[in-house]
Amino acid sequence: MKEALFLFHTTLGVIKTRKALQAAGMCFRVADIPRELRGGCGLCIYIDCVAGEENEWVIAGHTESIYRLENGDWRCIATFPPS
Repeated sequence: MKEALFLFHTTLGVIKTRKALQAAGMCFRVADIPRELRGGCGLCIYIDCVAGEENEWVIAGHTESIYRLENGDWRCIATFPPS
């Protein structure tokens, strides 16, 4: 498993995603967004999941983008519009 980084349009997205992850017993952590990335609310969630399963945790209108760390650089693997 690799860690995926989720950015959100607003803090409400962080809260909704955190609650869903807790209910599912997933391993995750909430943190400030890394300096080299920018996001709407300033918080992100790191989720331990298998590559390709990230979209399971996307909440339409709340999730802004998903990144994976590859060779020391953040690579955006998906972006989503706000509601």
